[in-house]
Amino acid sequence: MNEIVENSLKQAKATLEKAHKRFCEQEGNNVIELNSNYFHMDYCKVRNITTCEEHVNIFQRLKNIRKPVLYWFELESSSRNKEIRLQYEKYVEKVRWKYKEPYYRNTASFKKYFSKESTTLYVGKVQTYFWGRLVTHLGYSVSEKTASMQLFHWYDVSRFGNIKVKYIVFDNDMKYLITALEKELALELKPLIGRY
Repeated sequence: MNEIVENSLKQAKATLEKAHKRFCEQEGNNVIELNSNYFHMDYCKVRNITTCEEHVNIFQRLKNIRKPVLYWFELESSSRNKEIRLQYEKYVEKVRWKYKEPYYRNTASFKKYFSKESTTLYVGKVQTYFWGRLVTHLGYSVSEKTASMQLFHWYDVSRFGNIKVKYIVFDNDMKYLITALEKELALELKPLIGRY
């Protein structure tokens, strides 16, 4: 039994060393700035944000990523945290338990208390198809049942500022270890939304 555990730990160590190198190579390179161009009513039903002219290049690049991704949404500053959180709570209250209403969307959970100093809105991970998770967080998913921030439906860019989505792409051998990284990053960044 000891040998099995030792071999597993050696493999995990090698995987993490490779992941660290990959992280260092990508740090600061993978950023999407969500400005008012990403928030439009047409993306709910009329147009697909992933194929429209304004965003097709970004989403095509993201669609080619079929590996685990660790991501976080970063605010311009922490000065509006209380307002942002209040706005989100009001939206959640509006849609909570309203499954049969046409405006229903499942929302991400959150802790009762939040850091007033944090500049992180949310931390997440996905094993594949990061582009689809981003579409869901934006609030444009075809399925209203997938829990996410649903940004379009409550976040006001003109009031709260742009949001930067930062992400790191890992190799497939990080598929199961990425959950631990997500929790560690969330504990460090203290996002306003999400239960960690």
